[in-house]
Amino acid sequence: MSQTNGVDLPEMREISGDPGENLDRLASFVRSRGIQLAYNENIAPALGMSYGGRIALLPGQSKAEEFSTLVHETAHELLHKSERRTATTKTVRESEAEAVAFVVGKAVGLVSGTASADYISLYHGNASLLAESLEVIQQTASVIIAALEPPIVDEVTNEELAEVAA
Repeated sequence: MSQTNGVDLPEMREISGDPGENLDRLASFVRSRGIQLAYNENIAPALGMSYGGRIALLPGQSKAEEFSTLVHETAHELLHKSERRTATTKTVRESEAEAVAFVVGKAVGLVSGTASADYISLYHGNASLLAESLEVIQQTASVIIAALEPPIVDEVTNEELAEVAA
């Protein structure tokens, strides 16, 4: 690069923020659906891969990037590993999965800048395609967001209420 002139090359935008416990909750959700989750250096330069019942993630990502990648691959598992896969194109599949990752990431407070838009553009996705897929994107994001909710604490017993009242 030091031997070149001109405008700097564009940099891929990264996801930032702290997913907190949501990364562990998402991994638990994935496993509860019978999907194996593994880390594999051999998938590079991809950050994640979905194989239909198995997700591989590239180790060494930031927690925010790992969370976003896992949401993206989970969306593929939920949306594109059934009969629907044959009815969609790669552009549709990648755009839908990334849109789900964007929505879920936003819901947990991650900052994606233009990363999702850049990714969707890379696969020739556009606003029209996203509008056509809006319903499945919303439904899938809702399922994942619901899975991230903290577990409900057991209800208070009568004995505990009596102690508080005393």
